[in-house]
Amino acid sequence: MKKKLMKIVWWVLGIILGLALVTFIAFQVSPKPSAMLIARAFNGEVKISDKKAYDNAAKNVTVSLDKTYQSKFKDNTYDVYYPKSSQGTVPVLLWVHGGGYVGGDKEGAKEFATRIASDAQVAVVSMNYQVAPSSQYPNQVVQVEELISALKKQNDKRLDLSNLFLGGDSAGGQIALQFAAAQTNPSYAKQVGISQVLDAKTIKGAISYCGPVDIKQMADKTIDGKAMKFFIKTVAWSLIGTKNWQKDPKLFEASLVDHVTTAFPPTYITDGNAYSFQDQGLALVSKLTSLNLPVTGLFYKDQKKQMTHEYQFNYATDEAKACYEQTLNFVNQYK
Repeated sequence: MKKKLMKIVWWVLGIILGLALVTFIAFQVSPKPSAMLIARAFNGEVKISDKKAYDNAAKNVTVSLDKTYQSKFKDNTYDVYYPKSSQGTVPVLLWVHGGGYVGGDKEGAKEFATRIASDAQVAVVSMNYQVAPSSQYPNQVVQVEELISALKKQNDKRLDLSNLFLGGDSAGGQIALQFAAAQTNPSYAKQVGISQVLDAKTIKGAISYCGPVDIKQMADKTIDGKAMKFFIKTVAWSLIGTKNWQKDPKLFEASLVDHVTTAFPPTYITDGNAYSFQDQGLALVSKLTSLNLPVTGLFYKDQKKQMTHEYQFNYATDEAKACYEQTLNFVNQYK
């Protein structure tokens, strides 16, 4: 009886060890298992952080959900938030969601989009795109091009596409601003493989909320913390498509700091000081300043209080409220 029990124990241990080995190998040969874990963190329920302000704004906004645009890729849907009080065309803010390139959804911008549409009297187009690793760089930027082209063809009389802002949070900030860089730098557009579908003068502003806008820093800098190392490795491998992503030319191509020109639009950039990409945002501020371009930055580099990634959407905090007011002023200034 004892021998039979020991055989069962060793059999169970063998299965556990075998599964552990298979799992370990799976994480080593593909970014998909890790990407799925990270995506779960970004795909949770969307919560409203300041319900009173949101409800007041929602009364002034009409939302058209789950519209589609023609694309070579999946997840080609978008929402439009229209200000009710406007009788004619209004400026447009195209917003690209975050999610580490591997997750997230356009619905994540719901609270921000509703409020800015009401307060700034702009239409917010919040877009989806196919995430990595099933779709890799630069496909997400191409989808911005596809959506812009679709909006121009639709000729919605309410949308003034000659008065356009491009923005996004986290990964979406990088995607949106790289598209802006391609539209204002013909040689860069050709390098990336993006068509120039906009006159540079029609792009009135760019907004980056915690965007990795100088993404090559991920390879250049020592990353603190095991969780952040795991995140960066998974995201970069998923997006770039190679495990040795640190030396891949696409990483440097996606670092838009090196490709902005004097034609780049006025820009608003903000980031937190913990578990985020503050140094990348500061690098873009420095580059735009050196080009004598209008740029507004909100950072927390020298403050003890931790402001984490995507802090700007928690409107229960004073910092998020300040960021929103600055964003509103920025849009009103340049629209």
